[in-house]
Amino acid sequence: MQQHPTQTTATDPLKAGNNLRVSALAPRLGISKNTVWRLVREGKFPKPIKLSTKISVWKADDVLAWLASKEAV
Repeated sequence: MQQHPTQTTATDPLKAGNNLRVSALAPRLGISKNTVWRLVREGKFPKPIKLSTKISVWKADDVLAWLASKEAV
């Protein structure tokens, strides 16, 4: 099966400079979308940036820093 030229399996959405929607973020972290939102409410995960009333994104840099803090424990 041929891949579309713009699709690569090596592309990681969680790299510095990207903005991530919860639908891309949650699977990359291995948790559900509901868990992401619960952690945000509990203050245990970075808050997203609200682009509109229905669209929120996280800065990949913030998420990477959060992951690094978890690895340091």
